[in-house]
Amino acid sequence: MAQATFPDDVLPPEGTYDSREALLAAINKWAAPRGYAFITGRSSRSTSGRQIITYACDRWCRPPSVSKDRQRKTTTRGTNCRFSIIAKESLDKATWSLRHRPDSRFHLHNHEPSWHKSAHPVHRQLSDADKSTVSRLTNAGVAPKDIRTYIRQNSNTIATQQDIYNHIADSKRELCEGQSTIHAFANQLDKEGFWNRMRLDSDDRITAVLFAHPESLAYLQAYPDLLFLDCTYKTNKYGMTLLDMIGVDACQRSFCIAFAFLSGETEQDYIWALDRLRSLYELCHTRLPSVILTDRDKACMNAAEICFPSSISLLCLWHANKAVLRYCQPTFVRHQQGSEAYQQGLADWNEFFNHWHSIMKSPDEKAFNQRVQELERRYLPQYIKEVNYIKANWLDPYKERVVRAWVDQHPHFGNVVTSRVEGIHGLLKSHLKKSTLDLFEAWRAMKHALLNQLAELQSNQASQQMRIPIELSGSLYSAIRGWVSHEALRKVEEQRKLLLKEHLPICTGAFSRFHGLPCAHTLKALQEQNQPLRLEHFHTHWHLNRHGVHRLLLEP
Repeated sequence: MAQATFPDDVLPPEGTYDSREALLAAINKWAAPRGYAFITGRSSRSTSGRQIITYACDRWCRPPSVSKDRQRKTTTRGTNCRFSIIAKESLDKATWSLRHRPDSRFHLHNHEPSWHKSAHPVHRQLSDADKSTVSRLTNAGVAPKDIRTYIRQNSNTIATQQDIYNHIADSKRELCEGQSTIHAFANQLDKEGFWNRMRLDSDDRITAVLFAHPESLAYLQAYPDLLFLDCTYKTNKYGMTLLDMIGVDACQRSFCIAFAFLSGETEQDYIWALDRLRSLYELCHTRLPSVILTDRDKACMNAAEICFPSSISLLCLWHANKAVLRYCQPTFVRHQQGSEAYQQGLADWNEFFNHWHSIMKSPDEKAFNQRVQELERRYLPQYIKEVNYIKANWLDPYKERVVRAWVDQHPHFGNVVTSRVEGIHGLLKSHLKKSTLDLFEAWRAMKHALLNQLAELQSNQASQQMRIPIELSGSLYSAIRGWVSHEALRKVEEQRKLLLKEHLPICTGAFSRFHGLPCAHTLKALQEQNQPLRLEHFHTHWHLNRHGVHRLLLEP
């Protein structure tokens, strides 16, 4: 089979160019369709100070020697090709001239032409505009494969996926400014105004770091009453646990107060993080959380009680339900699926689980004791193991943290599960994308998620300040529209509708106590006096975060 050969006009024409860059671009534009590329070979200066550059074929280097001791299995483009030209700077340094070398040996290649210009890294180089685009998309958290798709659709580049990766790596090195990634992480936290604290061991190795965005602190000042704590994993290459510290605003939207990377999950690790978090509350001059909600992680629970002794610690009801389901259900449905015995076991399990839910919903201590006794009467001794599990692991030690009779004594505003924290985990993972990031990269990805979340929170609150729910247009709400969230107003409207029923239950104060909202009895008194709701009827948790002071102005 005949070898491919170079065309007769393989040498670029001699000429003069305005700059060295223009010359190099011109000769590579000439070389690309002819199956080769130019790179800078040698550079020197004449006695007059003019710069002289030899531009050689990109296959000019010698191939490495082959020996039995060679370990790396690599490839090379080098063929020791002598093809080259000369570029000379003018005496006035204003122009560059291209000249052919007099020796004809430098006019010939010792290899075949490439079949496509993408074989040459020089031709695959990204333009300055494309480099800027790649850097911008990388900073926005766009995946490299999606960046390549975008670049191919919007420019003439032939860059490969590896070229994109290489430029992303270059961009990250530029961000680090010559430092290690951990030093860059520490410096960028300070540079961008993140409140942060780090814990070092005796070797100055980071074992924990906590940080909070300055805009998050503004939300913390407005909504300090609820604190959710939960951990997520596989967020960084060091295997450090990520502790999410979450709050809830007036619109029942989650916001990230702070994050902490921890090297462990011992009580001391949590105490370190929560002690710094407490100092953050003090820095913001805001009250400490009324309620802290966690799963049943004893180390975290103990640390919360130590660092926030005045706060009420509650346990996530969803986690409690899942734990009971996981432990107790197998006993009821141990028969083969699809059989009659299985169906009966499933029905028995549903009845048992309903008893559990009934206990959780006990409105007072008397009802709680009666429902526990009913569980024992119905399921002992046949299901003694399951009943004992519920009592020993949940009711005896934690009834004050999960059962409604006790939980509803505290202002939790309807938040008794940590599912919103799971939502934050999902949001972060969607930006992190992989678990092999260093802390600097992980923080940068998390920052995008955080800024997006803060923008959504701000937009939602601004919208609620100017939009009025159509069903809440009555005079009862006239004085507080635009100052209280729609979620709070709709809960109050549900209470108002209770007045339409024939008999209003006796007021226990529970609704106002845990929701921080006026109950049906308060609304009844206001209606009888022809008075509207006032801002002080609503706990500050439900106030929209807006400028100015609320003034009560009533219609004539």
